[in-house]
Amino acid sequence: MQIDIALEPEYNASELAELAQLAEANGIATLWVTNDTQARDLFMLFTKAAEVTSRIRLGVMAISPFEMHPLKMSIALQTLNEMSNGRASIIVGGGGAIQANAKIDLSRRVRAVRECIQILKETNAHTPVNLNEEIYPVWRFQPRWALDTPPRVLAGANADQMLRMAARKADGIHMSDIPLPLVPAAIDKVSQALARHDRSVEGFEFNNFWAFHVKESRREAEMEARSRLILRGMLQRHYLEPFLDEADVKLVRDNVASFYKPLYNRKAFYAGDGTFENIPEPVAQTLLDSLSLVASTAELDDRLQVLHDFAAAGLTHITLGLHDDPADAIKLIGERVVPVFH
Repeated sequence: MQIDIALEPEYNASELAELAQLAEANGIATLWVTNDTQARDLFMLFTKAAEVTSRIRLGVMAISPFEMHPLKMSIALQTLNEMSNGRASIIVGGGGAIQANAKIDLSRRVRAVRECIQILKETNAHTPVNLNEEIYPVWRFQPRWALDTPPRVLAGANADQMLRMAARKADGIHMSDIPLPLVPAAIDKVSQALARHDRSVEGFEFNNFWAFHVKESRREAEMEARSRLILRGMLQRHYLEPFLDEADVKLVRDNVASFYKPLYNRKAFYAGDGTFENIPEPVAQTLLDSLSLVASTAELDDRLQVLHDFAAAGLTHITLGLHDDPADAIKLIGERVVPVFH
């Protein structure tokens, strides 16, 4: 299982280039940066990183065809691929996050993602792309400068329809915050769909984002994890049912607003006791332990078992999501995580 990392989109191009160099030196396979509708353009953001690295893959996570037309997305991706000598990767997702800033009809998101992935996958310098699709029909699309080494195109997929679609069209799946008990079934669905479409499982990427909160002290790690807990699948029912009983699932869902407060007022939250209004501490602790890796540096080796379990379940990659102090986390992962799975 290869080790990827994901950064929050708060760094400028120079800062990202430094972190990319550090990640490459520490054996990280792919550096992803998460997309946000109000963040810097990720394709442009990677330009300096592409210049100062030579091995690490550079990944945009995740772009929706509802926010960027597949033709323009393909040109941006191919440009990054050219600048990085064939090291570009992308996750195409359904685009739910964009609704925080724009009202968009997402009722056909699986089809939109499928058509987008097909356009990205078929773009090349030698033959024009002509697709008479329902949402994104294209014709005579042929960037003649595109590299022969294609970018890697993954589908951001958690639910059944998107997983099955990914098996038809994508180079892999990238799940997000999927707890360990749900991973084998997801991989099995995709593997069966690959077989139905005469595609080999060999070379198909099975990836999952997993929040990595490891600090010198347990309190530091816990506070960082608690401040981003709402981001773990937005605490939707599907993510909670494997490890909470029905009463506690309802409790969490009825009090989701309690988990938003630290995200928007982190400084005050860090200064407090880290508890959530109306959420009993045992429930909060179960959420932390089941939806992320939380540990002090002294505890890390013991907590790596969850990554071994993900590998045993069939993941070919795990993307460790980094938050505060990413340089420290990258060095720690290079010293204590990458060698274990190399």
